[in-house]
Parts: sequence; structure tokens; C-alpha cells
Amino acid sequence: MKPNIFISYCRREVGFVDDLASRLEKNGYKVWLDYHSLVPGRPWEEQIFEGLEDSDVVLLVVSKESITSENVYKEWDRFLDKKNRLILLIFENVDLTDYSKLSKYKWADLADYSKLESFEWVDFRGSYEKGLKELFSQLEKPVQEDQPPPKKGIKFPAVVWVAFFLSLIVMAFSLSAFWTLFLPWFLIPLPYRILKRNFNFTEVQTALILLPFCLFLGSLAAFDQDISDSLYNMAFESLLFVIPLIFILRSRSMQRWGKPVATRPVFANPYKPNVPNPKTVTFFIDYAVEDRLTAEDMTRVFEKYGHKQATDMASAEVILTLISDYKTDTDADTNKQVVFPVKLQPVDDDAISDTLKQIQWVDFSKGVRNLDAMAQLLPEPNRLLSALGIRPMSRQLVLPPVIMALRYFVLLLGIFSAGAVINYLLDFFDTGYDLAITGGILFGFILCLSLIGVLVFLMIKHVTARRGWFASVPKFIIGLAGLGALIYTQYVIDGIIYDSLDAEGQALGTSPAILYPIYVFLIGGLLMVAFSAIRWRDVRRWFPARARP
Repeated sequence: MKPNIFISYCRREVGFVDDLASRLEKNGYKVWLDYHSLVPGRPWEEQIFEGLEDSDVVLLVVSKESITSENVYKEWDRFLDKKNRLILLIFENVDLTDYSKLSKYKWADLADYSKLESFEWVDFRGSYEKGLKELFSQLEKPVQEDQPPPKKGIKFPAVVWVAFFLSLIVMAFSLSAFWTLFLPWFLIPLPYRILKRNFNFTEVQTALILLPFCLFLGSLAAFDQDISDSLYNMAFESLLFVIPLIFILRSRSMQRWGKPVATRPVFANPYKPNVPNPKTVTFFIDYAVEDRLTAEDMTRVFEKYGHKQATDMASAEVILTLISDYKTDTDADTNKQVVFPVKLQPVDDDAISDTLKQIQWVDFSKGVRNLDAMAQLLPEPNRLLSALGIRPMSRQLVLPPVIMALRYFVLLLGIFSAGAVINYLLDFFDTGYDLAITGGILFGFILCLSLIGVLVFLMIKHVTARRGWFASVPKFIIGLAGLGALIYTQYVIDGIIYDSLDAEGQALGTSPAILYPIYVFLIGGLLMVAFSAIRWRDVRRWFPARARP
């Protein structure tokens, strides 16, 4: 019989651990992994200790962060007392005999760390498949190690080096799109951040997709024909490196390598249950007024499957607390009642009550999904997380796709407006025109751009936090209309400048760069309308609801 396995790790290695757990399960091993196995509605620490008690082998993922993690220490230290197998999975080289960095942690017993070197170990720093093969071999038959785990030496998987060198080339291309500001901001440090495993996947992917497009626009805006031809060629040449790099960053190998911020937000272990007639339970949804629409949608689906809505919290068998910026605590007695915290948006951990922190969550930060699965599994919390759990994402901003798209649309409007003006001014001053003629108009140009910047900042801030003046559909639309008006005003000012120059016999014609924000607004606006219509439920749930009159 194959042993039960408990994986002890730091959340920064979640990409590696997620794939490892999947490969172990496919080979017939029963794996205990927190975000696969924790049951919503029960304190997580209690469940972790139960998982350790039921396991035959602990796989300790060794990294700089895991070795200095108090929670990880508690897991493997507790397992030492059972005299069961402990296998070290070397993700990063760590000197386990160097206690100087550990002495400041009062919770650490340094004598326990000295024991780690005597256990079996598998080196995963190079070839993942080779390490996996060795691990399976050791699980079948224990190995007496004849040397301590590696303490020095940096190894990177081959795919990391490929991504590194591709990113160096892409970085060089991004310098020619400096007028966009954000492309160099994300792509210049990318090679270094790939090696450090901490690039922001969502932002980098967006920058890579836009790089060829921006180079092409730059070729149209350039007054010098040689520069225009050079940028035009670079736009198509960059595709030869951008496309492979995107596929590599999305590959399983790089997803194992990166920290949570460098991985794609995906559901941990999604499946669709087939329980058309689940056992009926009474439920109560504990929510803030602003989250009313989500609560109503959940109630409607639950009742469709026969569940009864309780009239008060005390009489409910199951309580669902919707966690958002508007509600971070519950009045339910978590010691006597089954409470499911349901996370609706990114919330600062410090703002959440200690009571709710101790209970495993259902995470709907990517949007409310699988309500039918939730209704079917409401009486079976031990299976609920497998259908609805989301892989830990650390600092990466996780929002419903349509809300993320709206954020990027507004951001791109601001970036293209700023980039167009910078490109415009460089060409303008290069011609040596008399500022006495156009200085006042240019001041209006810069003032207009400043207003765009303020508007973009406030709209993104409010829609992300679900708070503020623009945190409603009508007002967000007003904000977009204001952006459109300011962008068009830039075009009008451009015409005024060149009309004034024409009066002096110095006309050059309207700058093509000033048209780009208009194109982005019109084309992007149509796409956003279509996407928002398709995902209208996510839009209406995201923007705060008002209390019923």
C-alpha cells in the first residue's frame, strides 16, 4: 500500500508544490495539501495537525523562506516526534547547519534543525523530471543518504535560462518604446526578476502583448523616415521573441519556478460534482449591504437545490460570511456553528478578524463561479474546497477578468495619452518653434494631460477597491466619457497649435501620435462594452449595491 503524504512548504513555492501534488496523486498517492484538503467551516490549524497524524511521510520543501517559516517549522517538528519518514525536497540550496539566521526566531529549537541533515533528500534544483523520478524511487524504498543535502551552488532549470535570454532581447526592444513609459518599466527589470522568481505575471504578459503594437504605432508617429522604417521592422522582429517568451512564461516549468506573483491565477483542483439532489440544509448568508447582489444570487441557486434560508443566524446549520472591504468579521459562533468565509475581493489580512483567519476560506476573488457546485456540496464541506479552492496568489492582484480588463483599459488610455504627448513634444521642440507663438496652447496641452492622469488614477483606485466616487456603473461610465472628452481635447489643441504655426508659414501637419489615444478609446471601448455585456453578472456583483429603499 502506498503511503499517505503530507506536503510541508512555504506559500512562495506554491507553483512547484501544486504540480508536485498533482503528479503524486496521478501515481496513486494520497496527498494532504492545505488548499486541496482543508475543510471550510473548521479551524485550519486543527485540520493540519490531523493531516500530520494521518500521514506516513512528510515532504518538506526546502527553500530560504520555508526554513525560516514558523508554521512550516511547527509542521515538520511535530512530525519528528512520530519517528516517521521525512524527505527533504531541495528547491533552493540552504545551509541547514547555519543557525545564525535562525537564532533570532524565538520559536525555533536549533537542535531540531541539526537533525534535518540526517534525513533523505531529493534535489529539485535542476531537472524536475529527474528529481521526480528519484522521489518516486525513494517513496517505494527508503534510501540511506551518504552525504548531506547541498548547501551551495546555484542551479536553474534550463527553461529559466531560455526565458532569461529571451527577456534580455525583449528588454532591448522595449527601449524603443520608451514613450509608453510602462513597457520599459516592466520589461527592463524582467531578466533580473525571472532569476529572482518575482516578476508580476499579469503585468508582464500585458506588456509583452502590447510591445509589438506600440513599436508599430511609434513607426507611424515618427517624422524621420529612417526612424519610422527602423521601428516598423522592429515591431515585426519583436514578435519572434515576444511570442516564445509568453508561451514559456505560461509553461508548466515556469509556473513551477515562479513565486505566486509570477504564476497564473488558477483554481487549485476544480471539478464538477454530480449531486443533483443534495441533502437539504438550512443556511444563512452574513453580508454587508454592498454585497447584496452576490448574496441574492447565492440564495437563488441554493434554494434551487432545495436548501432552506434560515430566518436568523442562530437557527442556521450553515453560515456563509461574505468577506469584502465592507465586511471583515462575523457575529456567528465559529465554535458551535459551521461558518464558511467566502472571499469576494482582495482584502488586507490585517483587517480580517482573528476568528475568520483561523477558518479556511472559499475564494471568489476571480469572480463568483460554480455556485451550482457550491449548492451541491454545501452538506459536504470536505469536498467543497476541491471544487472552489483557488491556489494561493500572494501579492498578485486577483480580480474578476472583466474588472481586470476595465482597469487595464483605463490604464492604457492614460499611458497612450501620456506617451502620445511625450512623443509629440519631442518632435515639436526638435523643430525649434518659437514658444511665444504656442507656449500658452502647449500649457493647455499639459494641463489636459494632468487631468487625464488624475482621472485615470482615481478611476483605477476606486474600481479596484470598490470604494469611492467611481465605484458605481453610472459614475464609472461618466468617468470614461470624461476621459474621452479630454482625449479629444488633446486632438483639438494639436490642431490649434498647427493652425497657429501655419499662420507663421511653419505648418507640418497634425501629429499621428495624437490620434492613438482616440483609436484606443474607440476600439477598446467597443471591446469593453462587448466583454462587459458577456460578463454582466460579474460587473453588477462587483460594483457595490445600495440598500433597498
